[in-house]
Amino acid sequence: MSKCKQVFRRARPRRALTGLLCALAALWLPSAAAEVAADAPAVGLEATARSASHAKPPRYKLDYEARFAPEHGSVQVSLTVRQPRNLLREVRFSFDPERYRNFTADGELAVEGTEVRWRPPLEGGRLAFSLTLNHQRRGGAFDSLMEEHWAVFRGDDLFPPATVTAVKGAHSRARLRLSGPDDWVFVSAYPRTGPSSEWFRVDWEDRNFDRPVGWMAAGRLGVRRETIAGRKVAVAGPTGQGVRHLDMLAFLHWNLPKLVEVFPHFPGRLLLVAAGDPMWRGGLSGPHSLYLHADRPLLSGNGTSTLLHELVHVAQAFRARHDEDWIVEGIAEFYTLELMHRSGTISTARRDRGFEKLEQWAERIKGLEGQRSTGARTAKGVTVMRALDAELRRRSDGKHSLDDVARTLAENGVPVSVERLRRASAALAGGPLDALSDKALAEY
Repeated sequence: MSKCKQVFRRARPRRALTGLLCALAALWLPSAAAEVAADAPAVGLEATARSASHAKPPRYKLDYEARFAPEHGSVQVSLTVRQPRNLLREVRFSFDPERYRNFTADGELAVEGTEVRWRPPLEGGRLAFSLTLNHQRRGGAFDSLMEEHWAVFRGDDLFPPATVTAVKGAHSRARLRLSGPDDWVFVSAYPRTGPSSEWFRVDWEDRNFDRPVGWMAAGRLGVRRETIAGRKVAVAGPTGQGVRHLDMLAFLHWNLPKLVEVFPHFPGRLLLVAAGDPMWRGGLSGPHSLYLHADRPLLSGNGTSTLLHELVHVAQAFRARHDEDWIVEGIAEFYTLELMHRSGTISTARRDRGFEKLEQWAERIKGLEGQRSTGARTAKGVTVMRALDAELRRRSDGKHSLDDVARTLAENGVPVSVERLRRASAALAGGPLDALSDKALAEY
């Protein structure tokens, strides 16, 4: 006997009202089932009708939090999901068991070997774990480190890259809060959610699942901020480590405007993080940010600049396909000399001598291919780019140059390859270029 019939027998005076309620329920239940079907990744008639309604995409909220405890040498990390319904179904990521441990979560959690699989409850939940922030590169120097009074790290150190399963079309709305000792301050390239807010707003237009990435700093910091070439720039580093905030800002005043001319989509916000030993004695770029060792010269003896090289990587925002990293590194190193010449930082004679020194360095090895391009291989990449720039200018009567190729490669973030470099160059020159022929590249 149905529940509706039972109600009819117990309360006959309410028969008309109950019949109406049952009728409404019959109408509502099929629509609820259709909504569940529309949430599935497969696209059907219901999903098509939904997209045609111009409704806002469904959203779920992500709160990333990290509390730094230098006295214990650890960071307590958590991710809290809040959602109106089951939009975010599963989060999966790999981890280093020597750094990440003590996983706990609401919902279903599976930690097997170096893999985490978390299925939050229907309306959201919380995943938490402990992190040892310190990470050493080859040679013993650190690219992530927490000392007694400061920490330098990347968002990837706090929250590893993840793969998620979510309702098709669902987007996240994410924010990040960093906390620790009372006298610590926290800096990232992300804007605050409000003038005095503890939270940073994390928003990547090209991603449905937003996650904090890029360089960050925490602790007793010196921070200097300016607006340069329409970009909000901050230079941050631990106090007492000789971080040259004003020198770096001056260098950016000279050269960032010229870089933005080549890469007009350069990020609107930029964070430069600097620190001394035992951090790695070089430079490393990240999304909207970079790290530079405090002792690294802004201008090297051969006329190049590690700072400007990493800034070009921030502007490029692309990577190379397997064995073709020389393209990415060659473009970056080419522009360290070329942009400083355009800005008047170095003379024409010094720029030319810098290119000559790179050509001499390139002669030490044979071939361009390699998973990572450093030293002589990068120098070979510069010689290719210089030859390509000259040929483009000559064949287009000065209308096109390597600037146009670099802009094209940076447009969509697709991995760079020799073939893609050839296509972009040929489209400008009206045909294949000799500088990129198989014969020319084989001779390097």
